[in-house]
Amino acid sequence: MYLGYSLTPFGHHPAAWRSAATTDQLGFDALLSQVARAEETGFDFVLLSDRLGVRPIDDLSSVAIPFEPTTLAGALATRARRIGFLATAASGQHEPYNLARRFASVDQISGGRAGWVALPTSGDVGRDEEYVGLVSALWDSFEDDAFIYDKARGRFFEPDKMHVLNHKGAHFASRGPLNVNRSPQGKPVVAQFVNRQNTVIAARHIELALLQDTTLEAACESAASLIRSVEAAWRRRQDVRILSNIVPIIAETPEAAQIASQALRFSEADRASQPLAASRLVGTPKDIADALEQWLASGFIDGFTILPPTIAIADLFFSEVIPELRRRGLLKTKTGSTLRDHLGLERPAHPAAISERAS
Repeated sequence: MYLGYSLTPFGHHPAAWRSAATTDQLGFDALLSQVARAEETGFDFVLLSDRLGVRPIDDLSSVAIPFEPTTLAGALATRARRIGFLATAASGQHEPYNLARRFASVDQISGGRAGWVALPTSGDVGRDEEYVGLVSALWDSFEDDAFIYDKARGRFFEPDKMHVLNHKGAHFASRGPLNVNRSPQGKPVVAQFVNRQNTVIAARHIELALLQDTTLEAACESAASLIRSVEAAWRRRQDVRILSNIVPIIAETPEAAQIASQALRFSEADRASQPLAASRLVGTPKDIADALEQWLASGFIDGFTILPPTIAIADLFFSEVIPELRRRGLLKTKTGSTLRDHLGLERPAHPAAISERAS
């Protein structure tokens, strides 16, 4: 099982801030405390979803983190030393070269624990696909051993191992290269929020699919559609991890969980201010573990991104559900140091190395 933790100051319910004693939860140290708990209990990554590319006009969201995602990811990565970080960025709001450089930098700072949640926001599938492909290609500006730091010969890097992209497409032109060494994990992991209607880009480029379906049946249908698209694009199912968004409502008894669920119902206004959709699981810690095990047994779902509606429920997930998952053998300690290691994804070889092997 792969697990992600969606980070918010107060919880994913838009009214959760009303029960906070102070505003300290908006600060970096409080956010770091949540990340530390997620790391300690065995989560593979933290999701920084921001507002999914929607800029505030005349409001501020209590659900959104009050920091730019890649800046926060870089800062958190210097304090939390194992867990990965997925930061969102929209294709319609960032120049491709600058975005590629920003994520490559975070990946270096974190020792290979960064991922980009690509948000296609232009409305033009061709433009968005070119954008994602261009960013990925810029991450291959240097081969793994390009930087040699040879003081005797005065050679900082091997020029033959630097690759100038000279991309000229229908929507973008970029010469490259980046001035960032290749990542410890090859490239940052590319993720996307996926449903049955937006599998074109995901099928060709993404490695981590985050499903926002609200039922197991719908999630399996979305996953099956994605898998068909991935295989049609001549990629392998094992090269993509599929995780479902889950909102857990946890209490000591089923009756108490139902009462808590009613209190945390989303109004239409709440849904408008909550950028992520998810399946709601209600019950005791054992009930939640039972449900997650059932989802895994479907064969379509590889894990979950947990969206706790309140910090108190997040604490219950850490202290009660995680140990239950471990007792069942569903959650195991991962080896390796990079986000790809945690997710069981192969380190991508540089195109030059692939060409050399082929020749």
